[in-house]
Amino acid sequence: MTNYRTNIYRIVSLLPFVAVCCGFSWGLGKSDPCIEARTTLGTLATVSDSSKRTKLEQAILKACPNGAAGLVIKAQQAERISKYDDAVTLYREALTKDSTISEAHGNLGLLLYERGLEQEASVELTRGLMGRSDPRYHRAIAKIMSNASLPSLALFHYDEALKAFPDDVGTHAGRAEAYVRLGQFDKAESEYVQLKSLKPKESKFWLGLANVYRKSGRLNQAVTELQSYLRDNSADKEGHRLLAEVLMEKGEHEGARKEYLLAGIDVTIDPEDFARKGDEFMKAREFGQAISAYQTALKGRPNWPETQHNLGKAEMAAGRDEDAIATLNALVKTGFKDSAVFHDLGLLHERSGQLDKAISSYRLSIASDPGNINAHRRLAEIFTWRGNFAEAANHYRELIRLRGDNPLYHLNLGQVYDRTKHQKKAIGEYEAAVRLDPNNLEGHRELARIFMHEKQPAKAEHHYKEVLRIQSEDESARNALITLYVKQKRYDDLTVFVKNWLDKAPDDPQRHYRLGIVYEFKKEYDLAVVEYKKSLELQPDNARMLFAMGRTYMKIGKLSEATEMLEAAKKVDPAFAEPQLLLNSIKFSSPSTNKKVGDNKVAHRKKNLRKKVVQSGRKQATHKKKSTKK
Repeated sequence: MTNYRTNIYRIVSLLPFVAVCCGFSWGLGKSDPCIEARTTLGTLATVSDSSKRTKLEQAILKACPNGAAGLVIKAQQAERISKYDDAVTLYREALTKDSTISEAHGNLGLLLYERGLEQEASVELTRGLMGRSDPRYHRAIAKIMSNASLPSLALFHYDEALKAFPDDVGTHAGRAEAYVRLGQFDKAESEYVQLKSLKPKESKFWLGLANVYRKSGRLNQAVTELQSYLRDNSADKEGHRLLAEVLMEKGEHEGARKEYLLAGIDVTIDPEDFARKGDEFMKAREFGQAISAYQTALKGRPNWPETQHNLGKAEMAAGRDEDAIATLNALVKTGFKDSAVFHDLGLLHERSGQLDKAISSYRLSIASDPGNINAHRRLAEIFTWRGNFAEAANHYRELIRLRGDNPLYHLNLGQVYDRTKHQKKAIGEYEAAVRLDPNNLEGHRELARIFMHEKQPAKAEHHYKEVLRIQSEDESARNALITLYVKQKRYDDLTVFVKNWLDKAPDDPQRHYRLGIVYEFKKEYDLAVVEYKKSLELQPDNARMLFAMGRTYMKIGKLSEATEMLEAAKKVDPAFAEPQLLLNSIKFSSPSTNKKVGDNKVAHRKKNLRKKVVQSGRKQATHKKKSTKK
């Protein structure tokens, strides 16, 4: 019996050790209300009934108010009352706790897009779409792709959005623009015709259709469309400008001159003035008017490389990539070799997905100017994407030679070395990155990972602490440090670390619970009880916390209190097996059970004594028989 009880207490004492060593996940039970809440959250998007949805939201908030699922519900509620800043903060906090919630990523992406943070929004929207095909996410990311002059990607997302929003004007307009950029003018025409029927008074759809006719060579149809539009919109300068350009292309110069004047463009000035006006329009981001001004300047002076390059840049800025490629290629064919022109051609080819042509153009750019940093950077990134790490490393080394004060180049080169298993070189570049930028989060993260793998815990600890300095709620860095302290048996440091973490959020029940585990592991049971009590005051129906309290009471001999806590844990989560295990051990070690076991031992001894007496008698009888025979 003593051995059995000893084994039970050994098992009990090992439980916090397991929690500490296995990533310090704190999950001592099989059932976690936050996990159940997370599962409910995953089904919430499919619920259309408002009353049922409200009940599910309340259940999630009750079960896990400060967990990822609860924070997502709070963020959604903040959105409904137009507290968008609060919603962004709550979504981000939820994702630090659980980065797998696709709806949190997607909804955060929509909010960031509305703020104009398109690059950050595209990342979140993409992560949102990885979990669920939400048409709202498709529509927003399509607009971002369109603004980035990536028509093929934009079209894919517009098509997905159209399934849910068949009459959405913005979606059809985006599709029309994408088709124009891809040179699919018949499909663009169909979209603009539909847009005119949806919004007959919207000027941009009339002008868009006319521009499609123009680009596809149907100049007479373009003139007819524009004249029809201008009969009711005679004050629209953009319409007159577009008609002037079409008439110029038809060779009707007098009619074009009149339309230019109605558009506010004085065609009587010389090419120098037009070029200057083009520059002014570019600064004002009036790209369409800049294009017209540069085109007019080139009509007066056809062989003017600088203005032709400016025209290409204006077309590129306006998203007219095909026109820009044609303009810049024509310039290159004249024998004009300029690094900036080749670089712009590289960008245009890259945006259209023609990476081989982009590489060729960037190399020509470097051939014209070996110090072109932008061309080196684009080549380094393309070669990294393609897995050609040797080429990527060459260009990153050249970037460092040109601009060694940029921490990003050191970080990227370190990552290339990392992928090719050159750990020492990678460490050197990562260290250069964090030396130049002490707040370089990725640099510290990579160094900590490598030093842990290389069994240099002191250096790893330093960089994990730097990660937490920069991003205090980084869970992976915190868990790594805790694991490091446990492996090194630095329990006092572990205590200080977890206490400091608790000080940042003293009302977080999980942090009190985790500090309790540390105290329990150190066999400071009174302190463990204090922390477990605080955690239960904040979250009284948590099975794991109740179980921990019961386990600790067992260790200090308070079996009645332990029984109460373990029964409560079992009631909260009937599927949680460990409380019953300890309850059984308490029951087995009770006085009545001990008496029964003692009686059994006495009976067993008597039985053995009788057996020995019988065996002794048999031996004596056998001996007498042998003596008689002799």
